[in-house]
Amino acid sequence: MFSNSQECHTTRERLAGYTLDALTEEEARAVTAHLATCSACRDEHYCLAAVAAHLIPLREALADESRRGMPRRRRPERTASLTLAHWANCKVLAATG
Repeated sequence: MFSNSQECHTTRERLAGYTLDALTEEEARAVTAHLATCSACRDEHYCLAAVAAHLIPLREALADESRRGMPRRRRPERTASLTLAHWANCKVLAATG
C-alpha cells in the first residue's frame, strides 16, 4: 500500500499521532504536506481516522458501564500495547469477517 520512500516511512510512523492530534506543529505540517501528494498514506490516514472516531463512543460506553457498577472485564495485558494501526487492522478484519 505504501511506497518505499523514506518520506512515506516517516509519515507512517507519525500517522497515529497525527490522527490523534498529538504531533508537534512542525511534524503535523510535514505529514499534512505529504498526505496532499501521497494517496497511499492518505488512504491509511482515513482508515486510522475512522477507527479513532469509534474510540470516543467506546470510551464513553465503557465509562457508563463502570458508573453503573457493572463488573469490569479483565483486559488482556497485550491490549495496552496495541497501536492505533493495530486497531485499524482489527476493524478491517471484523468488517470483512
